[in-house]
Amino acid sequence: MTQAHPTHEHLAGYANGALSEGMSLLVAAHLTYCPACRDEVRRVERLGAALMMASETPEEIRPPSIDACLAALDEPAREPEPPADPHGVLPMPLRRAMPGTLDEANWRFRLPGLHEYIFPDYEGEHVSLLRARPGVNIFHHTHEGEEATLILSGEMEDGEQIFRRGDVSLADETDQHKPKIIGDELCYCLVVMSGSLRFTGPVGLALNLLTR
Repeated sequence: MTQAHPTHEHLAGYANGALSEGMSLLVAAHLTYCPACRDEVRRVERLGAALMMASETPEEIRPPSIDACLAALDEPAREPEPPADPHGVLPMPLRRAMPGTLDEANWRFRLPGLHEYIFPDYEGEHVSLLRARPGVNIFHHTHEGEEATLILSGEMEDGEQIFRRGDVSLADETDQHKPKIIGDELCYCLVVMSGSLRFTGPVGLALNLLTR
C-alpha cells in the first residue's frame, strides 16, 4: 500500500481531532508541503462546523458570560520559538516536536549509513526520524500494523515508486517491501508505526531474533 499522500481517513481524522498523536504529527508536517491535502482538511473542517451549527437549536445557544469575555481579552502566553534548523530539513511541526536541532538529536546506530532518533511519549506508536545515506537498503520486512513514512529530504525507492520531499509512503501487514535510499542527497524521513516491524528473508530471520 504505497502512495504519495495520507489517506482521506487520515486527513479526516486529523481535521476532527480523532487521529493518533504520531500520525497527527506526520499529517501536520505533510500539510506544510501539500496544498491539495490542506484544501481537503479545510473541506472536512467546514463540513464538521456546518453539521455542528445545523444541530444546534436557539435554546441551546447561550451568550458568553462576562467572565468568559474578560478571559478572552487576556494576552495568551507566547510559545517559545522552536530551535532553528540549519539544514533546512524540518517543517515547523517537527521543529516544535524536537527538543533541539538535528545535530543535537540522540541518534542511534541501526545499520551502516542509517541512524534513528526516537521521539519519546507517543503511547501505542513508534515515532522516529531516520537519517540515511544514499545507497542504504532497508532489509526486506513487513509489519504488524501500519507504517507511514514522510520524506523530508532525499529520495526513497519502494518497489516501483520513488518518494521525494513531502511524499508519504504507507505500508501495513499486507505489504512486504525493501525500501532503498537513492539519489545523492542525505535522506531524512519521519516514520510512524502503530505495530512492530518484522523482517523477512534469510537475513531477516536472524535480525528478528536479535531485535526481540
